[in-house]
Amino acid sequence: MADYKGIKGFKVQVLDSDPPSPIVGQVFYNSTTQILKGIIAGTGAWASGGNLNTARKMLAGLGTQTAAIMASGDTTPPTSGRYTANVESYNGTSYTEVNNVNTGRRELPGIGTAAAGLIAGGYSGTEIANTETWNGTSWSEANDLNEGRANGGGFGTQTAGLYFGGDPADAATTVNTESWNGTSWTEVNNLNTARRSNKGAGILTAGLSIAGTTGSLVANVESWDGSSWTEIADVNTARSQGGGSGTQTSALFFFGNGGSATGITEAWDGSSWTEVADGATARDDIGPASAGSSSLTLASGGGPTKSAATEEWTIPDSATVTFDVS
Repeated sequence: MADYKGIKGFKVQVLDSDPPSPIVGQVFYNSTTQILKGIIAGTGAWASGGNLNTARKMLAGLGTQTAAIMASGDTTPPTSGRYTANVESYNGTSYTEVNNVNTGRRELPGIGTAAAGLIAGGYSGTEIANTETWNGTSWSEANDLNEGRANGGGFGTQTAGLYFGGDPADAATTVNTESWNGTSWTEVNNLNTARRSNKGAGILTAGLSIAGTTGSLVANVESWDGSSWTEIADVNTARSQGGGSGTQTSALFFFGNGGSATGITEAWDGSSWTEVADGATARDDIGPASAGSSSLTLASGGGPTKSAATEEWTIPDSATVTFDVS
């Protein structure tokens, strides 16, 4: 059997303190504490973040873990109208009230960043097609979706986005997909499986539509290549109303409803889904940091009643472990 030197090309280092800039795979003996240690890849976990000022569910989330926008949503029982226009900005620590959307609504995706984003569709007593863009300060009306609908998935940027699936006024689910070029929406190739309450991750040329419901919960995932959708590996737990972050090859799908609210979190490596650490509080209809990564994102608000809670997902680059040599 090969020893450490045979594998790594050098002996285990003897140091009088832990290295200030360790690398994954490094093994060393701390002569001060007389402990053998090693550096492993970090493991993801959820931790509490700053609460929303206005508890809500079915909200749009956009941005990253340290710079996010949570817009609109359902404040049932009402605090200032069921379909709130309220918007809050997150700086990585706390939320601050900022300018409202023009049309309060629920069940809509957020696309883009905290400095440049958009929202589209949703429900405000009926399914709507309204699109609004965010410039970091205020919201402006833009060209509508071709089909009014709620509960669809979305990903991309303020000038290059995709909206897919959802719940139009005349049907329970749809396969319709629309592409946004910064000015208008254009119908493009449909999803393979009609669904609503599906979530997205990625960019206009490479993204994912994750799970959802057809009336029955589905685990189905489809990959978008900029032109068409292809069926790929399912998530492990079928559910709707969750959150998505990341890219086509490295994504996170978290929380949701699998018959009841859940904190289940799954990571995608480009070929398969793996269950990782659950959120602390089971929730559905959360606001995700839709421009976040698979290693840094957040989940704010949510149901099944309404919540102001925020949890932050972080995978550290590395972690130091102690080896048992007894």
